[in-house]
Amino acid sequence: MGIFMRPLQFIRKIFPWFVRNYNRLEVRGINNLPKKGSAIIAANHGGGLDWDNFCLMSALERFKTNNPTRKRIWLLYWDVWSVDHPFWAPWVQQFSPIPVNLEGKGIRWDIADKVVKKGELIAIMPEGHSATIKEGYRLWKFYPGVIRLHLRYEVPIIPTAIIGCIESAPMWGYDYNPKHIPPWENERILPIILPRKIIIHFGKPMNFEEYYNKKLDTNKMFELAKIVRKKVRETISIYLRGTSWKKPYGQKIKASF
Repeated sequence: MGIFMRPLQFIRKIFPWFVRNYNRLEVRGINNLPKKGSAIIAANHGGGLDWDNFCLMSALERFKTNNPTRKRIWLLYWDVWSVDHPFWAPWVQQFSPIPVNLEGKGIRWDIADKVVKKGELIAIMPEGHSATIKEGYRLWKFYPGVIRLHLRYEVPIIPTAIIGCIESAPMWGYDYNPKHIPPWENERILPIILPRKIIIHFGKPMNFEEYYNKKLDTNKMFELAKIVRKKVRETISIYLRGTSWKKPYGQKIKASF
């Protein structure tokens, strides 16, 4: 295992340099992150190989930020891939995943509690689904995990747009199986990363202070998650105007790139 881990550790070490040069990664809106204390980054999810996950978790490592001591972003990550899988999990663990069980146990709150207490950042992709090339940036329904995190920790939500991972790590299909958890399986992806530009844009913080210390039913949680979805869409629209179910790529705003 030690021999196997050393190459992974080396690749992890150069990963931020690679994505910044190969994919020309830009991180914008850093001043929207709190200088002190935690926040919940809510981002769109798209493409294969979880490329957007790794770009997001390492996004602050080679950029000047408003908190030089805080370089990690902890991402909620399916426990099968982040803990159990014999080949993929060792790679994921080189980053900063928080395991999530999709069969009832949910988030590893013991880890999340420690992350927030230390003032580090937590990220979640509320769609729970990675978009294919055809689906683009249309955005699926947001699940209320982002709201549960927000109400538990009472820290701001940062609506975040990740632009370019759908094109740099294209996935063109999957099989939908409602009996499987998650229901998307046999994903068809390109097994290489293309040199497309990637932008991660942290939007303006938002919160639902009026619901702190209140018990909300599931419908209300979904309603608030829908508001977060709208803010993520607005952040995406800085680069792609008018994205919708019929126009998943909208109109590219060249000046923003």
